[in-house]
Amino acid sequence: MRAFSYIAVGMAIILVMWCTCAIQEIGDYPDKIWLHRCNSMEKLLEHQNEYRNFEVDIIFRRDSVFDVTHDADTTFHLSIEPYFSYIQYYGGNLWMDIKNLSLDNVSAMKNCLDSLLSLYGIGKERLIVESRCWQALEQFTKAGYYTSLYIEWENPSQLDDEKIDSYMVKLRKAVDHKIVKALSFPGWWYSTIKEKLNRSIDLLTWKHRTTQFQLLLSPIGHKMLDDPDLKVILVKDKGQYHR
Repeated sequence: MRAFSYIAVGMAIILVMWCTCAIQEIGDYPDKIWLHRCNSMEKLLEHQNEYRNFEVDIIFRRDSVFDVTHDADTTFHLSIEPYFSYIQYYGGNLWMDIKNLSLDNVSAMKNCLDSLLSLYGIGKERLIVESRCWQALEQFTKAGYYTSLYIEWENPSQLDDEKIDSYMVKLRKAVDHKIVKALSFPGWWYSTIKEKLNRSIDLLTWKHRTTQFQLLLSPIGHKMLDDPDLKVILVKDKGQYHR
């Protein structure tokens, strides 16, 4: 029993030390760990001392407004302009997850974004333009924007090797044709893409329901942070103003 007690105490000490190291690392990766789903200015201001860069969800409306919202049937009447004003004053970078980019609206969207960047004096390199529609993203890429193809496939743990291989073929074609600058995907695809893609391209990801502390606490989190190909990891930090 005494030996068991010593082991338990030792494990507890290791756990405390591990957690302490993770806590001390918070804030050490400002260029790589970004704030996920920052869909209100209140949330942005609440976390401005913790995150320099952030991601927002966008619906492009027919009146040429970049509406900050996750769902097409919901609006909070918040345009992207306050975010550009914030970046203009405080600095930082913005990942725009555009939910409804298509070939039908890409020209209007690009023209509107060009105008806003000119108005606020913000360079294209400060943005990530992300969408599922690679055909439309290609036009942004050719115009000098940093673009990312959103991958929304099932968790690879639920797929057979044949299905995964077919997905990798599609990604290789996108990379080889230089359609986009990066690939973005849920964290559960990270290991599979690193193992099977066999192409050089920037990678972006997000860890579902994972805080910065939890990311820093995990071995896979540190592996991702040490990977030079993985440029951004979005983490959850809901705070009081999440929506």
